[in-house]
Amino acid sequence: MTARILVFASVAPELAHGFEQAYTQVTARMKGTPGLLGDELLRDGEDPGRYLLLSEWESEEQFLAWESAPIHQEITVPMRPYWSGSFERRIYNLAARLEQEVAVG
Repeated sequence: MTARILVFASVAPELAHGFEQAYTQVTARMKGTPGLLGDELLRDGEDPGRYLLLSEWESEEQFLAWESAPIHQEITVPMRPYWSGSFERRIYNLAARLEQEVAVG
């Protein structure tokens, strides 16, 4: 079952640009990770120091296996100096999805 991982995090606003660059480095290294379907970094429109990291995995088990593997710690090193304390991770399993119909004609 598809799983979405949401990580809510805060960084000091003056470090936001560096954090976004670190995210880009980390995700480039994650390409090809078994089970990873996609990854996004969302910045709060009202608070530029608040972020949501959203990743989609083939299953919760594949995410948890990656998270507990030593490579996880190695790959995510560039982002760690930017965390300013606030951090929360949640795992959601896909329960339903709206499928858009394509209009013909």
